[in-house]
Order: sequence, then C-alpha cells, then structure tokens
Amino acid sequence: MDGQAIKVTLARTDDDIVSSFEVIRELRTHLTDATAFRDQVRRQMDDGYNLAVLRVGGDVAGCGGFRVHETLSRGRYMYVEDLVTSSKHRSLGLGDKLFDWLTGEARERGCAQLEIISGVQRGDAHRFYHRKRMSIKAFQLVLPLT
Repeated sequence: MDGQAIKVTLARTDDDIVSSFEVIRELRTHLTDATAFRDQVRRQMDDGYNLAVLRVGGDVAGCGGFRVHETLSRGRYMYVEDLVTSSKHRSLGLGDKLFDWLTGEARERGCAQLEIISGVQRGDAHRFYHRKRMSIKAFQLVLPLT
C-alpha cells in the first residue's frame, strides 16, 4: 500500500460493480459469471442494496454490500450483507477502514445500529467483529423452502 490512496466509494456504474466481482467472489464463491453478478447487483440496488467499494490505488481491495432497514423491533439500522477484503490485501488494516466507513455511513443515514449475519464457520471474521465491539444478540433461524 506504500503511499497509495485508499478510498471507499459507492458503486454507481456497471464498471464499478464488475470491478468488484473478483473480490466479492472470495466471499460468495458460488458466483461464477461477472455479467450475471452485475445484473443481480442492479436488481438488488432497485430494492435498496448499496455496494461500497474500497480501492487501494485503482485496485478493488474490499467490498461491503448493505441496506438500511427500519423495523418496529430495532428501529432504523444498517444490515451489512457482504463484507470482504481481498486475500492479497488482508492483515493490512483495510477491513478496519471499510468497517469504519460503513459505521460512519450508518450514522449519516440515521441508523441506531449496524448488523451483520455471519456463518458459524467464519471464526476469523467473528474475531474481527468482536474486536470492532460487535456483540451476538440473536440466533438466525432458517427454514429452507426449496
């Protein structure tokens, strides 16, 4: 990273979305096609999804997909659906920068809290979230319908 600019922006263009594909794939390994990914992200954006892209120089090094919701039980909150830094950029503090950017964005949008659901197998991620002062508040229960 030696002196390279680090910047987080929201994806606005198809190029922004497609450029994040390889990093998102590290988290969402079932994704195989950049065009299908772009189309899905566009559909999700129509439903309130936002994609934050962290760049080091011009290279995408991290991504955070999120939505802002409001419920009777939690009030207004940010739900982070996707949070990943590229494997070649891990342990450089970029996850902290992206998480802190998301936290600031949540505050700017009037959110009372930020939430993440994380698979039980993701121990490294859980250590990171605990270090960022997140706590476990609930279990997520799922009923497959297909």
